[in-house]
Amino acid sequence: MKQLAMSTTKNVINGQKMIQYLLNRPKTEMVGLGMIYGQPGLGKSRFAKQQAIMNDYVYIRLEASMAHKSFLIRLLEIIRFHLGMSKTPIYGSTNDIYHKIIDILINYDNLVIIIDEIDYAFDNKRILGSIRDIVDETLSVIILVGMSNAREKLLMADAHYFDRCNYFCEFQEISEDDIRLLCNEIPDVEIEDRIVTFLKKVTKGNLRKLMKALYSIETTSKAYDISEFTVEQLKLIEIS
Repeated sequence: MKQLAMSTTKNVINGQKMIQYLLNRPKTEMVGLGMIYGQPGLGKSRFAKQQAIMNDYVYIRLEASMAHKSFLIRLLEIIRFHLGMSKTPIYGSTNDIYHKIIDILINYDNLVIIIDEIDYAFDNKRILGSIRDIVDETLSVIILVGMSNAREKLLMADAHYFDRCNYFCEFQEISEDDIRLLCNEIPDVEIEDRIVTFLKKVTKGNLRKLMKALYSIETTSKAYDISEFTVEQLKLIEIS
């Protein structure tokens, strides 16, 4: 399977539109804050990671155990590495580390920072506040990635913060057209078109389940030396 394939599904197209909108915004009038949200398994993190790799964006994933200072240290480490800066020990107070980040970002006005698993920050208002301050004090674009209720949680956490978010992009269930596109572009085996409807039904539009199904189809095809996987051969695999 093609590991870095970024098929232009509707979710991918909408996510890319959001990033371009924020990059092209009137920077002195609008902050570069956006959010991707949606149900589990729709490809939000996959999109975030692949966009970061393919377009040289900064990617950081929040962790449940992260405190405010550890988040800032990790963000500073990733930004320094991303920009090819020397790796030096990070000392100082939380405020010192925050300002080191700001000092770097004011010189890189087109930098895109993707923060995945933003839901963890809703229980740590200081992390959320620092992200808000970064978009207020720099011209960087920051994309938050969270679960289906992330938009509502952001509103409940801080209405003014919510108003700063200039683009919300909801990832939806993948359609049959999306599945057909992925079947054509991801596996290293040809898949009969009649299988698309079956995959839509069994995966219920969940990208994570679809990728597992495509992996099963591909590995089975290699095991049985199948060049085109057909509906009749579905009995060879188990899709959950």
